[in-house]
Amino acid sequence: MKVIPDELKGVLESTPDTLHGAIRFAGTRIFAYQLFDYMLTGRSLEDFLRDFEGVQPRQAEALLKWELSQIRNQFETAS
Repeated sequence: MKVIPDELKGVLESTPDTLHGAIRFAGTRIFAYQLFDYMLTGRSLEDFLRDFEGVQPRQAEALLKWELSQIRNQFETAS
């Protein structure tokens, strides 16, 4: 089982018996990284949510906000 940050518990999950323990959106079989892959190809968050119906908007938004905070923290400490 992978470690999920406390801020994302309930948003993401990882269990050894599902998808070999990969981190996925809670209650789905949709990998968390798929959101970023999808958006990097020029598609919107709305497109992702439409195409991956099991993901709730609050889950996708929480992951995006958490990742943004990680980037901000990394760049702030680098300067």
